[in-house]
Amino acid sequence: MQADYNQNFINYFTGQHKSEEYKKINPHATVPSATDGDLTITESNAILAYAADVSGADSMYPKDIKKRALVNKWLLWEASQWFPSCYIYLVEYVVKPLLQAEPDQKIIDGESERFNTLAGILNDQLSTTRWLTGDDVTIADFAVAAPMHLHEASRFPLEKYPHLKRWMTEGMEQLDSWKNTQGPVNKALLPNSIPDRQSNGQSNSAQSDVRTTVNYTQAVDQLTELYFYETEKAKGIHEPGDSQVEISISDGWPRANDFTLDKNGFALRNFKAKHNEWNDEQSVRNGFYPEVVEFLKKELGANRVLVFDHTIRTEFNAQKALTDERNTSQRSPVMLVHCDYTAESGPLRVQQLLGDEAEALLKRRVAFINVWKPINRVVEERPLAMCDVQSCEDSDFFKLHLRYRDRNGENYVMKYSPEHKWYYFPRMTPEQVILLKTYDTSPDVARFVGHTAFQDPTSPPDAPLRESVEIRTICFY
Repeated sequence: MQADYNQNFINYFTGQHKSEEYKKINPHATVPSATDGDLTITESNAILAYAADVSGADSMYPKDIKKRALVNKWLLWEASQWFPSCYIYLVEYVVKPLLQAEPDQKIIDGESERFNTLAGILNDQLSTTRWLTGDDVTIADFAVAAPMHLHEASRFPLEKYPHLKRWMTEGMEQLDSWKNTQGPVNKALLPNSIPDRQSNGQSNSAQSDVRTTVNYTQAVDQLTELYFYETEKAKGIHEPGDSQVEISISDGWPRANDFTLDKNGFALRNFKAKHNEWNDEQSVRNGFYPEVVEFLKKELGANRVLVFDHTIRTEFNAQKALTDERNTSQRSPVMLVHCDYTAESGPLRVQQLLGDEAEALLKRRVAFINVWKPINRVVEERPLAMCDVQSCEDSDFFKLHLRYRDRNGENYVMKYSPEHKWYYFPRMTPEQVILLKTYDTSPDVARFVGHTAFQDPTSPPDAPLRESVEIRTICFY
């Protein structure tokens, strides 16, 4: 609207909105508020309407009576219907974790029917128009989108509403005026988001894509297998990683805050863990596992998190063979495009770990999340790369059968597609983690992310060997 204004931040979490000074402006102690000379306005939609009028932004708030009536309809609908429903999800999944509290699933379930009804109304409207009232964006769009600012963190089920999702992600979020507000909102409500890469001693400009070779697997008629013990059965099998392909891997830092588990299958977060002893297995379980549980509950809004396994990769096991069956929690980086679970092995693992509890738990949403963390130093060698799930087809994944002495397992491996888009985060520090989605019961989100370690051609010749820990978890919602 090109309206001139001065912006003042009010810290909601320190109670600044309840201060006597602020209540002189807004006796209701709510935000936002606006003043223009001797005029004070205390409702966000009223502020939008006033700003449009004083700036002469007729397209944003039309002078035509009928067009303005349509805008007003959505302004009132947002305030009375949409905002109260969205606010429930924001409080449960974003605000409560910030205040060290657990989301209340009963409250979320109680709101679900109303939210889905309202989202359906928006989806129907946006199936016939680009913006809420027609071909032009108006203050109605900004008003209705405002409670959705953190739709990923608030876990809105937008996959069920394609027109609403298109309007939000391809429309509202691409507006410069919208982008200008996203940073401050993330800073206030998503403290573990990644503000920039300067903490790594790098500039914020993206480095060029790197060209490297990764190990895909050919899809053949024969089963793809891997034996973790010496046996005659291993002779003549089709092993994974037989399709070496040169690809481009993009620097993910410029988009670090855009990647999400449910959209891309991976996400980058800050995680300054207290535990820092990696040589003792029991110490990792006793010290680091509980930190991971609390971290994921806060980040993902899970009701329960089970940590069931971990792998440490250090210079002491850098040359260890992938199929070495000794001490499987100590391994070298895996140079194979893969995902740790399949549509069948995910539920089976829940049953194996939780027995009689599994049936009831699997009736709700369950997601397997790996937490990948550098340890001891910055990663300069064989970093981790992820294939954006949005660039993949289901048919790109097929089963790798894992043969152990006492059991069988399944992973997914991937065949190459030129559509695949790969990302990595150069020079990650021990204060950062990558979250990987390796299985999800929900069909409406990213379910399996392909990933691999790779030889980074930009690594210094004397780069120390990569050291990292990977924690495998199950999140129950």
